[in-house]
Amino acid sequence: MLKNSGSRSILLVILVLIYGSCRQNAVDPASDESAYFPLQAGDFWIYQVTQETYSPTNPYTKRVFQIQEKITGTYTQKGQVFFQVEESRRSSDQAVWQLNALSTIYKNVSEVVSVTNNVPVITLLFPVAPTTEWNTNAYNASPDTLLRYRDSRQPFSLGKTTFNHTISVVGENDSTLVTLTKNRRVYALNVGLVYRENAALAYCQSSPDCIGKAQIESGTIQKWELLSSNRLP
Repeated sequence: MLKNSGSRSILLVILVLIYGSCRQNAVDPASDESAYFPLQAGDFWIYQVTQETYSPTNPYTKRVFQIQEKITGTYTQKGQVFFQVEESRRSSDQAVWQLNALSTIYKNVSEVVSVTNNVPVITLLFPVAPTTEWNTNAYNASPDTLLRYRDSRQPFSLGKTTFNHTISVVGENDSTLVTLTKNRRVYALNVGLVYRENAALAYCQSSPDCIGKAQIESGTIQKWELLSSNRLP
């Protein structure tokens, strides 16, 4: 009887181990939240940027150019790894990249922080959840700007490419008869930022004919769309 009992115990342990292994293999691939903002030396992302500018005194303008963000190196400080990022700009595929800005980025189990011109901003805060809200300027002297998650772990299409697991970060999004403000960033799992939109518009209020008709008088709309990256399939 003791021998049979021991055999049953061993069999039970084996079954538990097999079940646990299957459970691990079935984990949602989006469970590693930091993978929405991957960081590794040599990574690059090239975006097509479309910027529209409205002015009551100057003609409407629309500019299309490209921005490249590239991780050029790393260093460690007090146990934290910092990634060095070069941002370059060019007017077209044929133009030469021109250095536009330098920054550093670090991430840990609780947040992703970007530092440009010694000004740190909190880009992402973990966990990714509808109830997570944070002040992106908590570490600097700029006015409070609240961000939150929306459409977490949803597919997002950009041109002919569909990213199956994405998260959206939104800021102030407000539309009235007088102004429109919109801020959104979309991050894809194991890719990073794939889409960005910022809009700050003022509608015409100068005559009864334009009031309430969403006729843009001044402001800007800027959109970033990922063109290429070493992280794309």
